[in-house]
Amino acid sequence: MAVMLLAAGCTQPAADDARAKNPEKYDHDHSLCAAQVNDDLKSRRMVDTTRRDVFRDDRDRYGQGALPAQMDAYGDAKSSDRLIASCMAARGWPQPDRQWWQKIGR
Repeated sequence: MAVMLLAAGCTQPAADDARAKNPEKYDHDHSLCAAQVNDDLKSRRMVDTTRRDVFRDDRDRYGQGALPAQMDAYGDAKSSDRLIASCMAARGWPQPDRQWWQKIGR
């Protein structure tokens, strides 16, 4: 029983421990990182949209009009988690190390 409790304690992410020590600063830094990432993704999306408008084709005619927007949203969701984690690490908040199989779906 003690071994199981010890193993459960070792698997707690480091970010949760740091957040528990100073939740206001963590939330403040997270909101700053989220705003920075949103601005970066917004400018990246503007460039991609402009490029796509130059090479516009008949996607609506073939029923794929929403596909580029759906692909952009999926790509932004995958990128934003990674960018926020790197921003938080740069601000001194340790990020948990994940195994390779945990990184695939995110």
